[in-house]
Amino acid sequence: MLEQKYRVYLNVIQKIKQAKNIALISHKNPDIDTIWSSTWFYQAIQDNFLYKKLDLICVDVIPQKYNFLAHREKFKQDFHPKNYDLIIFFDSGSKSQTGFDEKFPELFDGKTYNTISIDHHITNEIYAKQNILNITYSSTTMIVFEILLLTRLTISKQTATHLLAGIYTDTGGFKHANTNEVTYFLAGKLIELWADFQKIVERFFKNNSLSTIKLWGKILSDSFIDERGVLYSYVNKSMLESFWANYEDISGVIDYLNMSEWITYSALLTQKWEYIKASLRTLRDDIDLTQIAKQYDWGWHKKASWFTTKAQLEEIKSFNLKI
Repeated sequence: MLEQKYRVYLNVIQKIKQAKNIALISHKNPDIDTIWSSTWFYQAIQDNFLYKKLDLICVDVIPQKYNFLAHREKFKQDFHPKNYDLIIFFDSGSKSQTGFDEKFPELFDGKTYNTISIDHHITNEIYAKQNILNITYSSTTMIVFEILLLTRLTISKQTATHLLAGIYTDTGGFKHANTNEVTYFLAGKLIELWADFQKIVERFFKNNSLSTIKLWGKILSDSFIDERGVLYSYVNKSMLESFWANYEDISGVIDYLNMSEWITYSALLTQKWEYIKASLRTLRDDIDLTQIAKQYDWGWHKKASWFTTKAQLEEIKSFNLKI
């Protein structure tokens, strides 16, 4: 198994060596896992290979709350596949999640362009020419770090910190059900490489603004449990405005909604322009949230899923989100 992984990862490194123009693409509505997976590759290619033109790409602007990230300012929104001889997608489970499916459908035909997808989502559509998928891993940064270990590429303390942050945030601080022995093993290896664990904790769990805390309090106080044991809460534009908050400030509150052992699962419904985004979480082993999410534009895992749909908040309140 390890030898097979090594051959696959070595093939990726060989493609990087052969390419001159490389695009590293993070998914739309970017989170830490997709950002730091791509920026690690950016840094690793810079550290290990010469004479490469590298571009970090994301269809959406990187949120301000990530302004401390290395290379954040280098992300571009403009992209055309014809300018690159290698294109790598990070943490994107579907064509639509990349943000380029409608503009460049030929990007996903597996023939026109040299593409690689590196991902851990069970919903992955296998859309690239080469797909590296490991659904047993807690984050895409775990796969990226494994590529590093097996191909013996150089890694700095800063890069180790970035990779550990991707693992830490995608597991909710090692609290989510996707945390397993491999997660702890790779996290331990990163700490051995001097990843700054304390810095990660301070950045993500000790730096919420007062407006964010007040918004979370409103979301928690407005929550309710229906007759099936499903906990709901809602966020609309007026709530954000009243607390001088923005959409980025909602991130993380779903894990607090999901802390009670008495609920079947939790659902946070957020109004965003003409769309509703539903974040779903559960602690139960007998619940598969993908059964709900797959009815819509969706992604993620059995115990942590999301979906988007064109609807108004009042409409989706009446949706019967049954499994």
